[in-house]
Amino acid sequence: MKITFANARKCQQFSAIFANLKAFTENVAIYFKATGLYIQCLDDSHCAIFECQLSKSWFKTYSFDPKNDLGQIAVNIPMLNKVLNAWTDPQELSIETQPDSDKLYINFENANMVNQFSKYFELSLIDLDMQLLNIVIADTTVDVTIETKIFCALISQLSIFDSTLTMTFNEENIECISSGSDGSMRALIKVDEVKEYAIPESTVLKQSYSLRYVQMMCQFNKLGTEMVLGFVDDRPMVMTYALGDNNDTESFVRILLAPKMPDNDD
Repeated sequence: MKITFANARKCQQFSAIFANLKAFTENVAIYFKATGLYIQCLDDSHCAIFECQLSKSWFKTYSFDPKNDLGQIAVNIPMLNKVLNAWTDPQELSIETQPDSDKLYINFENANMVNQFSKYFELSLIDLDMQLLNIVIADTTVDVTIETKIFCALISQLSIFDSTLTMTFNEENIECISSGSDGSMRALIKVDEVKEYAIPESTVLKQSYSLRYVQMMCQFNKLGTEMVLGFVDDRPMVMTYALGDNNDTESFVRILLAPKMPDNDD
């Protein structure tokens, strides 16, 4: 198996995934198949599910032989993140495995750069017993497309007063509330202040979530300038960062967060 990244932006996105995935768990399995790369994991509290899919067209080269290559590898996230941090634009980033090897090879090769050197890393693969979950995305009642920077800044401000975010959706606006013994904050987002907003006529939907986990989801903000949020009554919130170019709709990072019940602790 060998993958090479198409450009600096995709190197940065791939690095950002692992830089923030360490908040979910320490080790992760990466799955390879003919159509592309797939990652799935639960956070340690089993409140959130992380899912990443990168189609083969997302890469400059994607070479995978199901007869000889490993269909699954497992890596230590903090160590992989340290290696990826050594990449420098515009070095070409490639990652590969070899048959009958327990190593992951990560190469940063120069394109006529001055005062930069090609670098070659070997990471030990680990054993990880993990079964993939069958994730079913329910038809959403409310869909919101919003600028990543604006939403993440709002979540940071709401976390001042409480650990719970309560969101109420209607045809005219989105109300976000955090309230605690020291005070409260209420933010009102009008429908014309987001890029896209879809809600059935006369619908009112109210959901509560742990602000700590919403902040964790927002840490992936470097993946894109926009995010899509989907909501269904008593079902997980779905946050999606689209990563595909042009007609590639199969490349994304998606995070699901279970709603918070009134009597639950963080």
